[in-house]
Amino acid sequence: NVDTNSRLCMSSAVAGYKQTLGADAPPACYDDIGLARTVFITGSNMAWAHPVLFRRLEDARRASPALKLIVADPRRTETAEAADLHLPLQPGTDVVLHHALLHVMLWEGLIDAAFIAAHTTGFEALRDRVRDYSPAQAARTCGLKEADIVQAARWFSQGPTLSLYCQG
Repeated sequence: NVDTNSRLCMSSAVAGYKQTLGADAPPACYDDIGLARTVFITGSNMAWAHPVLFRRLEDARRASPALKLIVADPRRTETAEAADLHLPLQPGTDVVLHHALLHVMLWEGLIDAAFIAAHTTGFEALRDRVRDYSPAQAARTCGLKEADIVQAARWFSQGPTLSLYCQG
């Protein structure tokens, strides 16, 4: 018997998928890349670790030059170099960044409240949790520019947005 990637590396993703989406699988498909207006990549050098997926992203950007690419990664990778906005956050501050992005979307009214009300539970608790994660506070914690956090949130909220986290 061999311990595999599915039990070790992916166990946290499995738990997250099941808790948030009700199924143990990523919900996206290749077609979603071409439909996105913004692609938000967290902590991945997709250009190296997922080259087929990255080539599809490059193709989508050629077909739709307005497609924005945001990369949140401390490293300056090939993927980060391709980004319209690279967020080189301090290691271990990704949750702070994500909370700040939602903070901006909530307090600027950039969310679809009707969709959230119809399709989620517990959103009020999440709203309360991110209340103190202002872009200014997050910028200090993450080592980023406040304006970049706000810009990322605005692009993300314009949708449709594809959010990816991958290996590497």
